Amino acid sequence: MDDLTPFLDAFDVPLADAVFSRRSRRVGLGMRVPDGPLAYESPHDPVALDELEEAFLVWLGTGVTGLALSDLPTDGIAWMHGFQGRAWPSSCNSHSTELIFTNDRGTFLTRLKDATSQEVRAIDGTCDEVGEALARRFRDSTVQLGEGRADLPRGEPGLFGFNAWNANQSGSTLFVPVTDTTVEYMTLLFIYFDEINRFAMVDELTGGGRCGLDRWVERGRLGSVELSLMDLELRVLTSLNVEGAFICQNMTLAAQALGLGGWTFTGFLPHHLMGVDPAHAGFGFRFITPEDSPRHAVKPVPVGLDGHLEALCPPYVPDMATAVQRYLEGWSEASDKPSAFAQAGDVMRARPYPTDETIEIVTAFCTYVEQTYGRFPAFIDPMFVRLVFQAHHVDVDFYDRFYAGAPLTDRHRAHMSAWHPGNGG
Repeated sequence: MDDLTPFLDAFDVPLADAVFSRRSRRVGLGMRVPDGPLAYESPHDPVALDELEEAFLVWLGTGVTGLALSDLPTDGIAWMHGFQGRAWPSSCNSHSTELIFTNDRGTFLTRLKDATSQEVRAIDGTCDEVGEALARRFRDSTVQLGEGRADLPRGEPGLFGFNAWNANQSGSTLFVPVTDTTVEYMTLLFIYFDEINRFAMVDELTGGGRCGLDRWVERGRLGSVELSLMDLELRVLTSLNVEGAFICQNMTLAAQALGLGGWTFTGFLPHHLMGVDPAHAGFGFRFITPEDSPRHAVKPVPVGLDGHLEALCPPYVPDMATAVQRYLEGWSEASDKPSAFAQAGDVMRARPYPTDETIEIVTAFCTYVEQTYGRFPAFIDPMFVRLVFQAHHVDVDFYDRFYAGAPLTDRHRAHMSAWHPGNGG
């Protein structure tokens, strides 16, 4: 846009104002509410979000915002996976969630986990410089996965009917956080199995077996606390499913600041969204089927998006021993990344490396899970999707017709004239 004033004004919207004005506003330009007392057909053409609108949503949703303080004792710093600050908090700073989005132009991935030193710098400067820097960082961190809007389900199965009328419609941008569960899983294993915590694991589905850790339990190296395999994976999932929720909530508040419509929802069945149904390409994720596993229902499992998002499990590694080594390599590399510490060298030299025995325990456990269940993790998806967020331009006429009071803010009413004066604004 030629005039950056509306974009810069969005930065000045008070947080409390964005929170209190947060509503799901599902009816956008060009949409049709099919039936019921709110039946409506928009007389307006859909208008796509422009790059700066999407950049604002993505960067406030999940962007790199500077450097994490990491103000922890040594054993806390030990398991930090990097020191970049993001728009949302993450256990051990692993930031295992990245963002896929699709619009009328194509399907894209913004990948920020391995942020460069340039990206971890806070965005500042003059007004024009802020807009330019935000758009540049967004553009540099985003790759195109395909042309045109993603081929996603348009109804059941795959998308609930009550979402089919407006989800992923022309003019909208659909944002999908995708979480790799395997990195945080291994982080918890290294913490639980170290010389301090010494957890033991039991697999209730195999009659209370020790998950390949018998010899360490028998000699007392493990056993201070006993967890079931299912409980462990539930802990992993509950640590990670909040990441997508944080991102969607951030983008929802950013949409209020911009005066956009949209909402966070769970109407897509995750595997259908990722591409398990041959009737729809979805986002093209790779699935495996653990056909040789006697312990688990034979269902496809999403493991990654080849070349972009790849879980630490087969087929991206030959075995789980390799997966553990690859994990450790990534963890070790965090010491070489920028940090906020004044004496970074002293801090990083103090990070303890796991002992050979702890590495052996983690490897034995991961190997047990993969060989017993034909997959890793045993129960939760290596690539996890739940919440999604859609943004679009509000059809003001719909809300004026059907609602009393003030269903829209002044920002919603002024958005088209400020941002898209040539498209009916």
